[in-house]
Amino acid sequence: MKNIYQLLAEHQVLETERLLLRPVTLADAEEMFAYACDSDNVRWSFMPNQSLDETKHIIASIYLASPLGRWGIELKETGQFIGTLDMHNLVEAVGRAEFGYTLNKAFWNQGYMTEAAQAFLKLFFEDLGMNCLIARHDQANPASGRVMAKIGMEFSHEEPYAKRDKKDPNRIVTMIHYRLTKEAYFNQVDNPVN
Repeated sequence: MKNIYQLLAEHQVLETERLLLRPVTLADAEEMFAYACDSDNVRWSFMPNQSLDETKHIIASIYLASPLGRWGIELKETGQFIGTLDMHNLVEAVGRAEFGYTLNKAFWNQGYMTEAAQAFLKLFFEDLGMNCLIARHDQANPASGRVMAKIGMEFSHEEPYAKRDKKDPNRIVTMIHYRLTKEAYFNQVDNPVN
């Protein structure tokens, strides 16, 4: 029986109608830097990149060093790199993981993140055989929560006083947690709402 890492290795490329989810490479550095340096674009995820070299370092130290469960999001029509989707905090023994995403703001509100996340859900539950997916967002970033709700994730709980905001040390963050179990996922697949 294959373990999760073997299965992830077999699914390094995912395809949707408009998107190609594939490994991030150093060739993506300029397009990643274009959004990673924008403080509005990365407000909820990480500190803005200060240089193209910093972006290259991040790609090499994260995406190349540990590529399994990490995808770059590319527009099939143009080949443009527009974001990333990452699986993390894997607990293999119980089949649970979290995921997060970043998308170039020029492509917000066009359904791309929902489309990428739906492809990931199919992989997560159907191909990897996982049991529970978790995602969370800063309460002040409801747009991220809308993506989670659109893909069928259910509100789990609020986590007050979760952390200090790295970009505004005077603000304490409340995190909103969502989850999707395999039972709920397959119920949605078997009984789609249109």
